Amino acid sequence: MPSMHKVLIGLMTLVMPASLAAQKLTPGTWTGTISPPGQGALDASFVVRVAGDTTKLTLAAGGMEVEASDVKVESTRLLFSWAPGDASVKCTLLLREDKSYSGDCTDEKGEKGTIVMRPPKP
Repeated sequence: MPSMHKVLIGLMTLVMPASLAAQKLTPGTWTGTISPPGQGALDASFVVRVAGDTTKLTLAAGGMEVEASDVKVESTRLLFSWAPGDASVKCTLLLREDKSYSGDCTDEKGEKGTIVMRPPKP
């Protein structure tokens, strides 16, 4: 009978490629909304570019275009920061069953807005 250690290594070999594949965003133009704190939703676009292990994200809404920083794609979350105007905002978006992301963005004062990102249509 194989040892527990060998079984775990075998399982990790099977699971790791699937989890790594899940950690990539589909490149292209995503659509959705950005809702600043205390305001209604603005139509938005999100341009995703992937080069190797690096993901870049540009947010555009309300006539403004901003490059996100510290973009991190996890198996069920998308994390990034951006600076609309002079504020610094940190976002944590959760992966939904329909492959979209949505979640809260919090500024330095603790005020929350929301973002919804829908993947490009094939």
